[in-house]
Amino acid sequence: MEQLLQAFGIDTKLIIIQIINFVVLAGALSYFLYKPVLGMLEKREEKIAQGVQDAEEAAKAKASADEEKKEILSAAHKDAEEVGANAKKYADEKAATIVADAQTKAEGVIKDAEGKGEEIKVQARKESEAEVAKLAVLAAEKVLTQKSS
Repeated sequence: MEQLLQAFGIDTKLIIIQIINFVVLAGALSYFLYKPVLGMLEKREEKIAQGVQDAEEAAKAKASADEEKKEILSAAHKDAEEVGANAKKYADEKAATIVADAQTKAEGVIKDAEGKGEEIKVQARKESEAEVAKLAVLAAEKVLTQKSS
């Protein structure tokens, strides 16, 4: 067999040394290059997975924040409508009170005016009666003076 290997120019010692070199080189490359690259790839994969998970959580948080925003806006609109309704009710009550007070005052002014009018009427009647009595006395006096002369 050795003659056959020599016939083809194959040196068994050289092949054994090259096999040992190959195993050492493969072991060194595996230890110094393959394992660190795999470690970096695993770390990168974990970071990407964490990023995806964080993005999903952020999307969920955004969705819940949007829902909360809608609820808050709905409650604020409801409160605003309630405040508006209360303000209108208060304004209507105040207007009714003001109208009632004005009507009461107007009735009082009318009663006072009617009372003063009645007083003036009575006063005018008394004055006219006194005037009529004076005129009657003067007429009687004139008639008497005319009869006596």
